[in-house]
Amino acid sequence: MKTLWDRDIFENFTVNHLCGAERFIWIATANIKMTLVRYKSRFVSFPDIMAILINKGVSFRIIHSDIPSRPFRDRYERIDTKGKLSAGVEFLQCPRMHAKLFIVDGSTLLVGSANLTGAGIGAKSSKKRNFEVGFLLEGEEEVKPFVNYFDFIWMGGQCADCGHRSVCPEPADT
Repeated sequence: MKTLWDRDIFENFTVNHLCGAERFIWIATANIKMTLVRYKSRFVSFPDIMAILINKGVSFRIIHSDIPSRPFRDRYERIDTKGKLSAGVEFLQCPRMHAKLFIVDGSTLLVGSANLTGAGIGAKSSKKRNFEVGFLLEGEEEVKPFVNYFDFIWMGGQCADCGHRSVCPEPADT
């Protein structure tokens, strides 16, 4: 396990692991905002990263509590004109989601305080980013409990007894 602080999350996880996914990326986050990420030698939005990776065969699952920001949604809709982006991305809105997990290919994990935001995992400058801490785990055995936890929520394992079901936009177990 490696501890990442502040901009190290962007430099050592987002650029080196997230952008290099080969099979899938699963994200649990409270917030989704427009996030810029360095891919190769340029900065692009997270929806653009999603499109690039989907074209390489990577799929996405994202559990989030709040509606993504308007700039994120606008960019996503602009590049999803033929539905190819949507075909590779699944969203699940859960008002109780507050965990922050970024699982890459089932073998790399960032768990910590960072949301799917520019100030969390993105390319914000040191003066504008949040104070964040994350733990980078590598290896399928290390990451497996988090994959199982994510999958349990994704499949609706918490839904039947959830105290927020009446305000849930679409329970996972339906």
